[in-house]
Parts: sequence; structure tokens; C-alpha cells
Amino acid sequence: PLSEDTKADIGPKIRKDFDFSVVRSDLNAINEALDEDTQRGTDRIVRAILQDITELEIAQKQKPGVPRSETRLKNVCGKLDKLEKAFGDYLAFAD
Repeated sequence: PLSEDTKADIGPKIRKDFDFSVVRSDLNAINEALDEDTQRGTDRIVRAILQDITELEIAQKQKPGVPRSETRLKNVCGKLDKLEKAFGDYLAFAD
């Protein structure tokens, strides 16, 4: 976990796993299959997910070999938790 390696370069993993254009395209494709009432709720969550990805990309930046401070580590972990919650909220519409 990130807390064990505060020097970890997670940028490439984030860009690979959360490729902004791919995530946006996939979420929009799913949204098109939903009824209009559901789309009103999911549109807000999709915007939040995309914003969370952008914020995470900014927050994770770190100079090579320099450990993250406790504050920066908490910030990155907080962004990851926020993104996880947003995806959970989105998936709740599938139930």
C-alpha cells in the first residue's frame, strides 16, 4: 500500500487504470442505456468521478525519490477514498 512506500510513483498506474477519456466514454455509454430519471442522478456522479480523477492526478504528483509528507499522503489517500465512494455511488444505481 501507499502508506508503506511513501515514495511510490503511482502516476503511471492512475493514468493507466483511470484513463480520463476512457472512463468518461465508458460511463457515458452506460448512462445512455439508463432511463432519464436514473440519468439525472448518475450524471452528477459521473461529473464527480471525472473531477475526482483530475484531483487525484494532481494530488499524487511527487518528486522522484522524495517521500510524501504525512499531509500529502493523507491528501492522496483521501482522494482515493473519495473516488472509491463515487464509484460505489454510481454502482448503487445498478441495483
